[in-house]
Amino acid sequence: MSTHRSPAVARLKRARWFMTALVTVITAAAVLVFGFVAATIDAHARETRAQDQAERVAGGLARAIQHDDKQVLDLSTVVDDELAKGSTGVVIVVRKPGEQWKQVHTYQRSLMPDDSQIATLATQVEDHADGVIYQGNRYGSTDITGREVTVAGSPVFWNDWDNTVVILAGTEAVADAGAHRTLVWELVIGGILFVLLAAAATYLISGRSQRQALRMLDEHEQFLGDAAHELRTPLTTLKLLTESKPKPEEVQQTLAEARRLADRMARLVTGLLARARMQSGIAEPERTMLRLDQLAEAVAEEAGDPRIVVTAHPSVVVGDPQLLSLAIRNMLENGLTHGAVNRAAPVEVHVAEGRVSIRDHGPGVDPVMSASPFNRGAAGRTGRNGIGLALVAWVAQAHGGNASIEPAAGGGTIATLWLPPADITTGVPASR
Repeated sequence: MSTHRSPAVARLKRARWFMTALVTVITAAAVLVFGFVAATIDAHARETRAQDQAERVAGGLARAIQHDDKQVLDLSTVVDDELAKGSTGVVIVVRKPGEQWKQVHTYQRSLMPDDSQIATLATQVEDHADGVIYQGNRYGSTDITGREVTVAGSPVFWNDWDNTVVILAGTEAVADAGAHRTLVWELVIGGILFVLLAAAATYLISGRSQRQALRMLDEHEQFLGDAAHELRTPLTTLKLLTESKPKPEEVQQTLAEARRLADRMARLVTGLLARARMQSGIAEPERTMLRLDQLAEAVAEEAGDPRIVVTAHPSVVVGDPQLLSLAIRNMLENGLTHGAVNRAAPVEVHVAEGRVSIRDHGPGVDPVMSASPFNRGAAGRTGRNGIGLALVAWVAQAHGGNASIEPAAGGGTIATLWLPPADITTGVPASR
């Protein structure tokens, strides 16, 4: 992945952060709406349950109220009733005509409003009943501690007794408020964790999705850099040739040199394009059974240098003829360049068993580049650097082989390209 800060990479990284922020905001909004709806539904359900509970207690106890023959209120059945022993507060008040309300029974008094509010609620229950016995009424209020409660009232009237009894039952406005608060906290914490997880997942996924784009950017910039570097020297030389005024007897030599430079640039561009296309997955190396010895002989003949001596034995491999020709040609150019210190010394090409070895009689492997001679841009004694040998190594790897450079006995250098020999019966590379 790209490690430099080119404008294109910076834009991709900004897009990654923007995508992460956008998904995080959308997720947070969705979680907020979901949490609000869930908490509201739960609160409404608990409020309804609390109201139903208060009405059930008030109505049930109202039906248990009786008085005896002496016009005395009988609360024995109320006190023993299960409804009057639960978690719901109960206050029973009675009033004679023209008098104030009198509390005759209380249970869970802390869940009920204060005495003045009790009297007010009892009066409202009586007024709203319009003389209808057991007519339920529902009110919102606060208990004596200031906590919100739901109060339900139910009146009791008698034809043979002029007293009025009102049963008030009160409970928390939200049933099991502690559980509701726990749910709200769970929604808050769970929502935060979900949003963070969504943000992290989006950041990782977007980074993974951009990995290919970053790799292609690297390959694109590497291609441009390699092309600019490799073409600079031949283009400069070609420019000097075209600007010079050769003598008539030198015209043919100048044209030949210009053609050689043009061919070299074409080969460089072809190699760079092939590598870029294959590294990006646009193309695959051609797999053709071919004679490596004949291919090497053709490349050596095309080079047209009298110093090249070829010793070839039949060798069949499976590979891309164009790429293999490019690799052998680069090895030859490397040998001719570094062997130029001795114009009389040959550059020996040996082909056998899937190997192409090219030996020059130059100064040998430079210790500076001996550790990584195939690295892009490696430079030796001549000060030249480039991608010629790097392309050789890449071609070898693309064919399942390898490349090496080592000192030769007696001086000079041996560059070797090795490919798996082909199984002629199947037409595929043989296993190592």
